[in-house]
Amino acid sequence: MSIFKRKNLNQPPPVDPAKLEVPKGPKIFYWAAGIIILAVIALGLLATMRKVEVDQVGVRVTKFGFGIFDTGTDKAKSLPPGWHPIIPYLHQLVVFQKNIQTFEMTSKSGGIRQPDNPSLEIRTSDGYKVNVDITIFYRVMEDRANRVLANYSNDQDIKSRGIQAKAPGTIQTELGKMATADNFYDSRLRTAKLEKAREILNNYFNPQGIAILDIVVRDFEFPEEYEAAILRKVLAEQLKRVQESMALAAAAEADWKKTIAQGDRDAMVERARGSSDAVKLEAEGQRGKLVAQAKGKAELANALAGPGGSVYVGMEYLKALKGLELMVLPSGKNGLNPLDAGAMVRSLEPK
Repeated sequence: MSIFKRKNLNQPPPVDPAKLEVPKGPKIFYWAAGIIILAVIALGLLATMRKVEVDQVGVRVTKFGFGIFDTGTDKAKSLPPGWHPIIPYLHQLVVFQKNIQTFEMTSKSGGIRQPDNPSLEIRTSDGYKVNVDITIFYRVMEDRANRVLANYSNDQDIKSRGIQAKAPGTIQTELGKMATADNFYDSRLRTAKLEKAREILNNYFNPQGIAILDIVVRDFEFPEEYEAAILRKVLAEQLKRVQESMALAAAAEADWKKTIAQGDRDAMVERARGSSDAVKLEAEGQRGKLVAQAKGKAELANALAGPGGSVYVGMEYLKALKGLELMVLPSGKNGLNPLDAGAMVRSLEPK
């Protein structure tokens, strides 16, 4: 006997699991998720930005390169002023002051000069001691900032482990080479010794990325019992130099006056020579004028002696008589009648 199960007409038909589809969310959800991810990335990058000020130079060191980036201070990159990305745990940023720094060696307190080291005690070759106040000017070399980081951790480290450890001894040695204590009054000798010390210090510090710009003696003091004697000696030498300078000036003034006198004499000679030449030229001109006049008179006489000369004279004579209304005529055998033009012309003819 077969048993038949009654089919429930309200039951939905079975569904094949392979044909099931997950309903898709709206597209705006994916756009919102993308924007949020980008915003998180942008905020993360913004959080890594670090600023290097205008008076600073930065050094970015890569601590973990993962086989892609170079690591270590030798491969560190110098950063100019501005904003730069520094990723935490991956990078390290160290900044140094790049403007001019000072290192003060003085035993005097107070004022704007804060001492970094006591005054130097210099023992000269003649056995005397001189206390010297000195200022060193230095700065970090921007193109070698990574070398600074390889040797020093910060600005104070440069001053304490660098300048203070090396500079005082070098300067003390060079200034101690002065023959006598009173040589400190000679600025040329002081400058020469300090320049030599600066050269030695730069040979040491330049490979470390530090440049020594200048070394200046601010003040120096002698022992009281020696200072008066030195001062008298120095004043005597300065007086001698002044007298030598005055003698040179007097000699120069004599040469100058001699040159002026020579110039005046030459000028007088030239003026006299010019006056003589002018008189000579005037005489020659006058003589030429007289020669020309004589020559003209001779040519006129020759012209009048020619065939047409008598006629020309007669015509000129008639012009002279024109306009006369009254004339008194001479009488007698030797009288000359001016109205007889022919007789007048014959009288003018050369015999």
